[in-house]
This record gives sequence, C-alpha cells and structure tokens, in this order.
Amino acid sequence: MAPLKQVIVSVDRITDHLSRLEGKEEESKILHEFFHSEPVQAAIEAIAVHRTSNDGVTSMTTFSCAASEAFSLCSGQGCRVFVHCEWHFCARCDQSVRAEHPCGVAGATVRNEEDRIVVGRVVKGGIVEKTGLLKEGDQLLEMNGVDLRGKSVTEVCELLRNLSGEIRFVVSSSSETKKKLTPPSPGVKHMRALFDYDPEDDIYVPCKELALKFQRGDILHVLSTEDENWWQAYREGDDIAQSLAGLIPSSSFHQQVVLYTDDIENDGKPKGRTESRRKLQESSIQQLVSLLSLSDLLTYEEVTLHLARTDRKRPLVLCGPEGVGCLELRQQLLESDRDRLAGPVPYTTRPQRDGEIDGIHYHFIPKQRFLDDSKAGKFVEYGEYEKYLYGTAAADIVNVIKKSKTCVLTLKAESLMAVRTAEIMPFILFVAPPSLQTLRRQKECAGQFSVKDDELKSILTQGKTIEQKFGHLFDGIIVNTDFEKSLAEMKAILKRLETEPLWVPIDWTT
Repeated sequence: MAPLKQVIVSVDRITDHLSRLEGKEEESKILHEFFHSEPVQAAIEAIAVHRTSNDGVTSMTTFSCAASEAFSLCSGQGCRVFVHCEWHFCARCDQSVRAEHPCGVAGATVRNEEDRIVVGRVVKGGIVEKTGLLKEGDQLLEMNGVDLRGKSVTEVCELLRNLSGEIRFVVSSSSETKKKLTPPSPGVKHMRALFDYDPEDDIYVPCKELALKFQRGDILHVLSTEDENWWQAYREGDDIAQSLAGLIPSSSFHQQVVLYTDDIENDGKPKGRTESRRKLQESSIQQLVSLLSLSDLLTYEEVTLHLARTDRKRPLVLCGPEGVGCLELRQQLLESDRDRLAGPVPYTTRPQRDGEIDGIHYHFIPKQRFLDDSKAGKFVEYGEYEKYLYGTAAADIVNVIKKSKTCVLTLKAESLMAVRTAEIMPFILFVAPPSLQTLRRQKECAGQFSVKDDELKSILTQGKTIEQKFGHLFDGIIVNTDFEKSLAEMKAILKRLETEPLWVPIDWTT
C-alpha cells in the first residue's frame, strides 16, 4: 500500500473511533480535515519518500512561498523538489531570469547547459536562498506540468511571460553539481571600490538586473565570493532586509576584462557580445600581462572600521592642483587651533634667516646630507625652490602624531603612497577646483588680477587628471567654491576623525 494511503487509512480509523466518543466529535472533525488537506498530504508523501531516498528512490518535498516560512523535507542527493509558490516573473531572454515575489524577490537566475535548464545563480537575500530548496546547478524539469527539457532560456522566458499566480516546478538536484560547488565564503568582506562600474556598459554581466552599480570609493559588503567571476555584495547604506544582493565583477575577472579590452583597442577590431565572451575566456592572460601588470589594475581594497585613539590621531593630508588653495587652507586651519593641530617641520638646504629657530621653523641641513637622506627614502616628498631643496620627512609626521596632535600637511598626488602606511594612517582629502568663473573670482578677491584664463583652465585640467589618476587614494573630496565653507568642511572632517569609526585598509589594523 502507498505510504499516503496507509496514513490516511490509519487516520480514518482514529477519527472514526473518536467520533463515537462523547465530547470528541470536534477533535475527530479537525483531525480528519487536517489530514485530508492537500498540503499535508503532499508533505506526508515527501517525508515517506525521503526516508527511502538513500536506497536510490527519488524523493520529493514541497513548500509554499506565500506562507510566513518555508520548510525543506529533502536534503539527500539526487532528490526531486516540488516547488509550490506564488511568484510573479519578469523575464529576460539573455541567459537569465529574475523572479519577483509579492513580498520580496525570489533571487535566482537560470541558464542553458546543453539541452537542460539549470539554476545559474542563487542570490543572497532572496526567497530561494532563504528557503534553501534550490541550489546552483539544479535542473528545472517541469513548470506547471510543461516539460522544460530541451527548451532554451528564451522559450522559458516566453512561458513565464504568460504566467502569474501559482507556479509549480519539478527540480532535479544533481550530486555532480554539489561536487563542483566552491566551499562557502568564510564571512562578509568589506571592500572599497577602486573603479566605477555600470552594468549597463558591461557586455559580460550574466544578468544586468541583478548587477550592482557602484562608484569608486563606495564601500561594498561582499557576502559571497563562491563564483570566481561574479561576487555578491550590498552597497554601504543599502537596506539589506528589503533588497537582494547585487552581482559585482570579481577582482580577477575585472582585471581580465580590462586587459582584454586594452587588447581589443590595440587590435582595433570591435567584437560582438557572444564573440567577446568567447574570446575573453580563450585569451591568454600571460600574453597580455606584458601590456599591463595585473598588480597595477585597480579593483577592490579590503577595509575595516577603525576609530583613532585619542593619543594617536590620524593626520589630515590635503592634495590638489597647484593654485587651488591647499596651502592657504592648511595655514588657516593650523592657525585656528594650534593646541590640537600641527604641521611637520620641513627640511631645507637654504641658509637660516634671522628669527628662525632650527627644529622649529625648519631643519637646516647641508645639501649633501639632504641628498643622502633623499636616497635613503627619508622624505615622503621633496623638491627644489629658488635653487634650494625642501623636503618633508615621514619621521616628522610621526613625531606630531606622538604628541597626540593632528598633523595637517599638503602633498602632491605622486607622494600620497609614501604616507599611506599603517604607521601614519592618513585621511587624504582632495581639494577640487570650482568652475572657471568661480576660480577667476577667487583670484581677483585675492588681488591676483593678472591671472590669465589659460592658467585657470590649467588648474581645472590638472584637477581632473589628478582625480582620475589618484582618486582611488582619496578618503574625501571637497570643492573649494568658497574658502570659509571649505574651512568649515575640513573642521567637520577633523571632528569625524576623532569621534567616528571610519573605513581604513584592513592591513593597517593587523
């Protein structure tokens, strides 16, 4: 006798017996209605078959996405999953399907593997991931009684467009698929994006709707790195409870795309979407590395939250094009609070002037010693002005930190990497130039009436070049449209540095 029939016969005997007992009529009715309901009978079948699944018998389970929670009765290999849920689908016909649930998003894509329709990806935060009934690689056999074997993703899309309300799937879980799965990610990684990404411009993204758009400097919380090409992440500030994780290109995949794109540009032959996908997989990275080193390709930087100690304050480094006002802003900021702020004492080869104190205003040293120190890497930045050499030493920045003061200094963009260390932990602030008209007005207010438009345009061009080339090193950006406003913004940043945990490279804290 079939397992379900055995249970029903036994239940009927019990309910019949209860109905004859005084006061048990209502209990008999409830018990009878419960075991004769369709969901319970389906669950009984699933449990009964699952108990024999280890002996090679196909098993089955059921869940309802409309319920407050879903349950799984099948975890064995080679199981068949019977999915009963209320889903509304919006489908794409470019290798992926995204499903939306009335109370949230299902979060799964499908793809073709030969003549099979398989689950291509399970996205973090979706119903499919939360229930755990569908896994990447599972084959969709049937949908509402329609055999999906031999159909293309495009044909499945057409079927989905005509469906709403209740949708039933029969799914085959392959043991071979489970063997291929990468071990789960150890935990959430926090990454600072070092490049801009827009899925609308990406021909390689498997599903544009699921991809996450971000800008350089955004903090991304990476939940899954199991796919070697596409990670899953949330952007800082996103409501995790109300949204799906998004797809972002992995570090290695983005590097390959950049290298291959560079190769295409050198080749001068545009390629279509399909050919580009195939050629990217076939291209030899070893042959392309000669064009650009992988280590020089910017992708992500792992970060962690860090609150500076009161006795070890983070320096504020101002960077911007010459003429934008960094020096003036630094000087005004230092004068506003000499008790808490200080600058490093610079080194110079020029003669000491009247009233200047060695070690206070400058470190006055001979030219040969200066050259020896520069060769030894003592200076984070140095240069020549009116035939004399000037330089800023890393040790003097550290000396200010040891005095429990905030070191404020200006550096050229090319020198930023020299201070971006665990010992110094700088907050790098880029001072961007305003519009041409505002910049001209600022120069006139400062009494600089002879400045030509070409000089002002040069400041704007330099600003764009610096931001494009070194923007991945910036912790913040202000546009110097108004001197007092910029000064107030800098003071607000100093307060944040002392009172708020901020994102820093994880290497600085380990």
